Amino acid sequence: MNSKLFLLFFCITLATWKCAAIAPASGGPKDTTPPVLLSANPPSGTVRLLEPVVELTFSEYMDEKSFAAGIRIAPVLKDDPTVKFKGKSVIVTLPTGIKNDMTVVLTLSRSIKDEHGVELAKPIQLAYSTGDVIDTGIIKGRVYASQPAGVYLFYDEGSDTLLLSKPDYISETEDDGSFEFNYLSSGKYKILAIERGAVGVQLDQKRMSYGVPPISVIALDSIFTGIHIRLFKEKEPLRLLRGEWKDWNWGQLYFNNDILNGMNIHGLKIGTSKMEWFVHPEDDKSIIVTVTDTVRSAKEKISFKNITMDLTVLSDSSAINVFISAKGDTNYLALTKPDSKISITPDKTVSPIELVYSRPLPEKLLNNFKIDLIIDDTNAVNFTKMINTPMSISVAPQNGWEPKKSYNLKLFRHETTNEKETFKDSITTINIETTRPLGYGGISGTVKGIDSEKMITEIQSVEKKHWNFKSVVNSAGRFEYNDIPEGLYTLIVFDDRDQNIDYFYGKAYPFQPSEWFYIMPDTLEVRANWEIEFEPIYMDQ
Repeated sequence: MNSKLFLLFFCITLATWKCAAIAPASGGPKDTTPPVLLSANPPSGTVRLLEPVVELTFSEYMDEKSFAAGIRIAPVLKDDPTVKFKGKSVIVTLPTGIKNDMTVVLTLSRSIKDEHGVELAKPIQLAYSTGDVIDTGIIKGRVYASQPAGVYLFYDEGSDTLLLSKPDYISETEDDGSFEFNYLSSGKYKILAIERGAVGVQLDQKRMSYGVPPISVIALDSIFTGIHIRLFKEKEPLRLLRGEWKDWNWGQLYFNNDILNGMNIHGLKIGTSKMEWFVHPEDDKSIIVTVTDTVRSAKEKISFKNITMDLTVLSDSSAINVFISAKGDTNYLALTKPDSKISITPDKTVSPIELVYSRPLPEKLLNNFKIDLIIDDTNAVNFTKMINTPMSISVAPQNGWEPKKSYNLKLFRHETTNEKETFKDSITTINIETTRPLGYGGISGTVKGIDSEKMITEIQSVEKKHWNFKSVVNSAGRFEYNDIPEGLYTLIVFDDRDQNIDYFYGKAYPFQPSEWFYIMPDTLEVRANWEIEFEPIYMDQ
């Protein structure tokens, strides 16, 4: 057989072999069943542990990387346990440093996955003792957060910086926020909740979301329940991040936090020229700065002395360099808000439409823009117009929005030699559809079982986070809400110790406990034209 015939025969044979090869079937439903721990050898609860080795057998093959990262030992020792995989079993070797008569807890984190990437349904704890007994202390509670969280437990040593150190025990919350520490010895503890993504590292209170409870110390005898914690993130001090110069006479400064009503910026200038400023209509973390004279240098410095609110200095002096384009901005004026088609729900406030322009304009020009508001394509509607900032105006019909109607808001181009002061198109149209009107209702009730004269109730909308209303609980324990937009709400009760009407989350360092709070497990429904009296809410402070 010559080489060409041999090569042809080889290729045919290879192709036939590939066609006949057996491969696993593709497709099928995705495995979403969480892995289950079938057994532990020795079993949890074993005392007088002689060998520091535990074999765990699961219902699935486990993901090695997540398992090695997700297994923890408590109390926390200098070294981590080591793991070895053998089929569906995982052999765990405990680290050195375990003392005599010590209860050791192995925690399998929820982040541990099987080979299909499915996490454990809930954390698993296994307890062993090198002595004759296993500690039986329990601490239970709940963390209120939008996502699962981690919980740190510390032996109370009286240190001010304890919560910034390495924890002695670590747990994680279940889907409903509940957590549990088991097999604890009697004594005093401190507790801290932390965002789940940071579990295993020491708290950095400037970068991580965390929470502290309303009590300073947990004095554990046997079982301690009812620890409630709310996660929050401390605000960084206000600081200037960057700046841009948009045109010859205006620019934009960006900050790390919102610029609030009541803040004052002192000594704001570009070079030696004083500047005016206002909050950007679409970004509360930035301000628009303007100067009367045109800035024509290629580079300038924007600076301010400080930013204050009332008598508090929020930001010290700061400066930033900006580059000025030699050409300037030659684009036509444009609307950046709203979209060309919008929907409005008529309400009691007659919500206006905010028109945001692409650049700041003089007041005379803002007043002289020709605007028409038309209903059902034919009838003109009388409206009010208000200048909010040099970049925005508000328009609203004088008699309010009619429900289930079609409106057109038209802005007309005016003739000018300066293209930057007018629109490119002769008419800019915004189509508006109104829905049925928003309904309003009321709720009232009584809070019982609380020994405090500083209680506040707060209801927060489930659908619209900016709907947030508060009511002071009177001496008889009564609270009342009137003219509340219909919808579902969460009810929160808190002890306003500092009497500022806002909930205080506490601090890790210097340690300050949070204000006591209670969150009603079920949502409240506010119905249009209904005044609802709820059954008394009983709680144990």
